[in-house]
Amino acid sequence: MKMRIESQTSKVSNANSKVQEIFSPHGSLAVILTTFAVVLAMVGLSSCAGYTSSANSASSEHATDPGLSASTNSVNFGSVLLNSTASQSVTLTNSGTAAISIGAPSIAGTGFTMASVAAQTISPGQTVSLQVTFKPASAATYTGNLSVEDKTSNSSLDIGLSGTGTSTQAQIAISPTSVNFSGVNVGSTSTQSVTLTNTGNATLNISSASASGPYTTNLATPATVNAGAQKTFTVTFTPTAEGSAAGGLSITSNASASATTVGLSGTGMQAEGSASPTTVGFGSVAVGTTDSVPITVKNNGNMTLGFSSIAVTGTGMSVTGISTSSTIAAGGSLTFNADFAPKASGSAIGSITMATNGSPAQLAISLTGTGAAATTLLSANPTSLPFGNVNDDASKVLTTSLTNSGNSNVTISGITVSGAGFTTSGVSNGTTLTPGQSTTLSVTFAPTSPGAVNGASISIASNSTTSPLAITLSGTGTHAVVLQWNVDSGATSYEVYRGTVSGGEGTTPLNESAISGTSYTDTNVTSGTTYFYTVKAVNSAGTSSASNEASAAIPTP
Repeated sequence: MKMRIESQTSKVSNANSKVQEIFSPHGSLAVILTTFAVVLAMVGLSSCAGYTSSANSASSEHATDPGLSASTNSVNFGSVLLNSTASQSVTLTNSGTAAISIGAPSIAGTGFTMASVAAQTISPGQTVSLQVTFKPASAATYTGNLSVEDKTSNSSLDIGLSGTGTSTQAQIAISPTSVNFSGVNVGSTSTQSVTLTNTGNATLNISSASASGPYTTNLATPATVNAGAQKTFTVTFTPTAEGSAAGGLSITSNASASATTVGLSGTGMQAEGSASPTTVGFGSVAVGTTDSVPITVKNNGNMTLGFSSIAVTGTGMSVTGISTSSTIAAGGSLTFNADFAPKASGSAIGSITMATNGSPAQLAISLTGTGAAATTLLSANPTSLPFGNVNDDASKVLTTSLTNSGNSNVTISGITVSGAGFTTSGVSNGTTLTPGQSTTLSVTFAPTSPGAVNGASISIASNSTTSPLAITLSGTGTHAVVLQWNVDSGATSYEVYRGTVSGGEGTTPLNESAISGTSYTDTNVTSGTTYFYTVKAVNSAGTSSASNEASAAIPTP
């Protein structure tokens, strides 16, 4: 039951003030100007006599002496058919640590020419290629010289040139001049044809033919090819590893002083599988339940990984998420589950073996687990909820934790509450708890009448061996009188007085400690009794006179 005791109300307004702090920038400005002056002074010093900057010092001398070198000291073109041309290249390299300035290279000697190359500067490690051509006009021996002026060291680099003009000469032409095999599976072979033609007017004598890298040729030597005739042979690529593979075919003959080469290239294709983890321990798993562990297979190769077979051994062990139709793209991955569903108690050992089209040919994963007898145990903590005294028209909430302490799932099928004023929330029928999982059950006591509620309880039905699980409840509904009054502007606290007859409130306050607010709840009341209340305001000057009187009749019971 509520009652209101009213008195005069006043408001007190407090003025708030703010202190504004004003910042003056003049002090900081003085520091900035001083620093700027010091910087200017330092800049001025750097231009004075007697001071040398590191940049000027570094630019005034070389770190080391330059070194100009050539890929060869002499170039021999061998025998070349009259009025035909043969070309060879010479590479200039700056092997020093400072730049080299060279003049325009020059050629001396009849029958030798060179593509024009301008004077230039060669940086450290840089190269310059020179293309020299020999074209004899008569059957004779020719000599010449290639000269490069090194302006930096005031020296000259000279390379001797020689060649012979002949009226009868074998000439070799290769088609194609380079062979690309693209992608070939590791362990497989791919073959392409190459045609050799003698475009000269003398017999071509082939003394040797060799292939480098994972390449072979069926061009048997020694061999001869008549003038104007052709010879077709094959080159075979047999990759031994995944990735690109470079090689070459070198043919030595009387057609030229240097060997004729054919560039060879190809890519070995292979899937490369790996599994993680390679060992799976399921631990203890209840009979009738299933435990799953994810396994990831990665393809680190450059072609698609496939599976020709997937075999699983071990009682109760299986896989989900992968099959022989599964594929993994190059650089990709696939995650599947290893499952253990024991049918009986005891240890189990098994494995997963996957045959692949890549390397390794098989991926193996070991499996272990133990089947355990199924236990379903549902427990509550606490198992008793005492609510104590709770006022009518009020409520109180207490909680208990429900835990599955077994090794199998527990499903709650029903929650029954007995006792007036008690209700539950937070857990519904059909709730399933996995092993070790907990949930919170909330219980509310909201009495509608005074008096103790005895024999109340909660019964929880489930598939647990402890079903039904009981939780005892207790609580007492009580009456209370709620007093409220208006603010007294001069009061710092209030006192409440109570009596059982009108005007008999007495001189002893009902409250043991000062009341700073404007309400008070009297819970110490007896059914069937009428109480009378007054309120007094208190401040440093003393205690005011009593307010108007209010009464409250407590019902029975």
